[in-house]
Amino acid sequence: MMNDPNPHPAVQARRARLSRIRRSVAAVAVSVFLALFTTIYVQMVTGHDPALATSQTSAVAAATGDDDETFEQSSQAQEPSGPSAVTTQQS
Repeated sequence: MMNDPNPHPAVQARRARLSRIRRSVAAVAVSVFLALFTTIYVQMVTGHDPALATSQTSAVAAATGDDDETFEQSSQAQEPSGPSAVTTQQS
């Protein structure tokens, strides 16, 4: 591709249009990212953590008296996540 010092006006217009489109797409992408990140950040700072909300719903299920689901949720919650401690006796 040759670099013409005086490209045709149609080529100049096309390059300007592509540049303008690229800048606007980049600006919109950055704006959407910042808006979503700020929303999540503010929710975390104010204590509205969505991950913690799942533990509150299980407490609500226990309070409603749904015994089958309550039993399953409570047994799952009490399972140890790692190896259990081993106690030994000295002689």
